[in-house]
Amino acid sequence: MKKFVQKLGIIAASGLLFGAVAGASFTGVKAGVEYVGEAVSERFGIEQTKKDQEKDGDTKSNAVVGGTQSVTVSANEDSKLYDVADLAEQLTPSVVSITSTTIYQNPYAYFYYGESVERTVTGCGSGVIIGEDDDRLLIATNNHVVEGTESLTVGFSDGTDAEAEIVGSYAGKDLAVVSVMKSALSKETLDTIHIAGLGDSETTRIGEPVIAIGNALGYGQSLTVGYVSAKEKPVTINNASINMIQTDAAINEGNSGGALFDMQGKLIGINSAKARNMNNNVEGMGYAIPISDAIPIIQSIIDGTQSELVQGNAYMGIQGKDLTSYEAASFNMPQGVYLLAVVEGAPADQAGLQSGDVITAVDGISVTTMAEIKTILADKQPGDTVEVTLSRSDQRGSYIEQTVTVTLGNHVE
Repeated sequence: MKKFVQKLGIIAASGLLFGAVAGASFTGVKAGVEYVGEAVSERFGIEQTKKDQEKDGDTKSNAVVGGTQSVTVSANEDSKLYDVADLAEQLTPSVVSITSTTIYQNPYAYFYYGESVERTVTGCGSGVIIGEDDDRLLIATNNHVVEGTESLTVGFSDGTDAEAEIVGSYAGKDLAVVSVMKSALSKETLDTIHIAGLGDSETTRIGEPVIAIGNALGYGQSLTVGYVSAKEKPVTINNASINMIQTDAAINEGNSGGALFDMQGKLIGINSAKARNMNNNVEGMGYAIPISDAIPIIQSIIDGTQSELVQGNAYMGIQGKDLTSYEAASFNMPQGVYLLAVVEGAPADQAGLQSGDVITAVDGISVTTMAEIKTILADKQPGDTVEVTLSRSDQRGSYIEQTVTVTLGNHVE
């Protein structure tokens, strides 16, 4: 059993599409706590309906969320068993698909073709409509679904699509909010949309049935059913340990950012990751960010106050690839982290780092992986400076080492 646990990994439940579906990327999360209350409802249309949850023996829930009736759930008076088909019909309009476009540079193109080659990669994920203001629909998702993307398209349950913009994100908790302008949607589409009713993940019990809805494998909306397997399950992703809800409802690539509902039709989690081992034969181990932890973060993103939550969440603004010793030797490159991209205007960009550079050390500490860079930055604050040692190829393909000073920024900027 010990060997199995050591080989068990967590992957983000977002997918990369290359015409067909392929692969997945690493990531995951945790967060704060507390109810949102009236102030949240006034600001962006979320109303917590805790009283509805406390009514013992109710046979239906008429939770009004942001002025929209989100769900009316029928139940059998005798057995109290809820009709999943009824729930699916009423909850699906509160979940959206998210298709992203990202541009990557091929790290080996220079050696093969003598020039840099970019390629466009399409990714799939999900989102939950959690609020609105006068002009926008506000959609919660995972940061890893939208991070580094060039463009986003949101697909609604009636089959229509619209362009979306990132409102903000909190990478340390793997949460983000995107918006869609209401003016871009027809009246018919707006009439079909529901805003998800918020549950209380703190009172959720192990063994309770749950429903996961999302854009699994990028094929469009689908639903799976399971149970809460565990609570406050520590999951380590990207060097951050997060307490999550574990469920055996199937969570697959593309489900990232989607909804985990209880059987009263209340949102109790944002689906984020799944477990697998080397043989990819792990079943029934999916993970969701508890909604009671997520809502304060989501609120702060919308209010633009998320920086108040950030401590030691400094970043450089780079996308990198770990170079193996074989790759480095094959292309006569130093072993380190190859920069696929540098975010425009980010601290790394301002310090002069470029795509194609190979980072070999940070503050005098040798690095060969992005994880090692993140570990060093985890002890830093926004505004701190770090010395980055990098090697840059000249016109003859030789790498010349240099050191630059980077003033770290805030992960949520």
